Amino acid sequence: MQIKRTKFLMLALLLIAFMFFTSDLVLIDVEKTSIITAVAIDMEDEEYIVTAQIAVPEATDTNTENQKAQISGKGSTVGAALKDLGDTSGWFPKLSFCNLILIGENLAKTNVMNALDYFAKTLRVQDSALVVMCEKSAKEILALATPLDNISSFAIQKILLKTIGFNRDIATTDIKTFCSGHYSDSASAYMPVIKCIKADEPNSEGGESISASGSDKGSQSSSNSESEKKENSDNLFDATTTALFKNGYKVGELDENLSLVFNAFGGSFNGTTIPIDGVPFGGKTVNYLLTVINKISSVKLSATENDLTLKLNLTLYCKIADVNTDYSDDSLSNNAPLPEPLIEKAENFFTEYVNELVETSVQTECDIFKIKEKLYRHNYKQYSRYKDNYFSALKTDINVNVYGQSQ
Repeated sequence: MQIKRTKFLMLALLLIAFMFFTSDLVLIDVEKTSIITAVAIDMEDEEYIVTAQIAVPEATDTNTENQKAQISGKGSTVGAALKDLGDTSGWFPKLSFCNLILIGENLAKTNVMNALDYFAKTLRVQDSALVVMCEKSAKEILALATPLDNISSFAIQKILLKTIGFNRDIATTDIKTFCSGHYSDSASAYMPVIKCIKADEPNSEGGESISASGSDKGSQSSSNSESEKKENSDNLFDATTTALFKNGYKVGELDENLSLVFNAFGGSFNGTTIPIDGVPFGGKTVNYLLTVINKISSVKLSATENDLTLKLNLTLYCKIADVNTDYSDDSLSNNAPLPEPLIEKAENFFTEYVNELVETSVQTECDIFKIKEKLYRHNYKQYSRYKDNYFSALKTDINVNVYGQSQ
């Protein structure tokens, strides 16, 4: 028994020594390693411009903020641009902590998979890295700062990765999900679109404005003037628009309401608020704000020799979060039933946008409901009949129900 234990320990020591001496850690100087938090990819003159945002912890007794640095590289491929980025800066680009990949506007006009393929196949980037499209240059978005976070990639991730209680109005996707959709039989995928919006101006009564301070390092020089710092940090991000892709090319967009309804057929929808305006009540119109406390949804496909029907069922259990009435009632209590006019208005709201969502999918031929996959898995006998024309043959059966807490 003692001999077996000794042999086991010797084998373990040899294994540890082998892993240590063959590890690539000896090739990387820690002081020359850049921890990349986000990567922005743009296209200029048929060359990829890859910009990396690097978190530089420089906390002191008087300053606890993380500074940021941005460095860029060029190349005929994304891998070559990343290699150029390291060669020109002298920092080894470490992508293990990269959680965000931004696609620039010019790159989105081409086949985006030519750029994203590198991140899908390399082991240097985790599959859960979020992928987004920018309404302008990805490098410009990455260089912005917000009043609440000096590092833009952290601010963008906060609005993309919302927990329960926030509105589910952003169709978040990661590199694995996007590439899986692209390489599926339907060749369809989506990603949110990041737009920059200006934060509110400070009030004229001497109120203080919210701003972020910090300095950009690397290839970009920064100004020390307070006015430029405020202008550079006076930005917020919006990602409620969703870009649709077919065969790697952008074919359409979903606006805020369509993105909201699309998410209702996905994961958790609890905590999402829905404004329902113009509800007739007592001879006038009333505006309500509903909060979803539970939802049940299903997307099913029925295929026969005569028709192909997509069945969309959505049931929402809601409570009234707010109402603009000039009288006091018990409408905000936990078990108050919803008024019938409000239920009708809410059901019409969702039915209208579900119809528009299906029409957008048909017009762009972006299979966001995975119709072809459902046809193959659950209706294989009819697969050969509809696989090439399922959009033109598609019919819809939409059923939306809205209930109060006590129903």
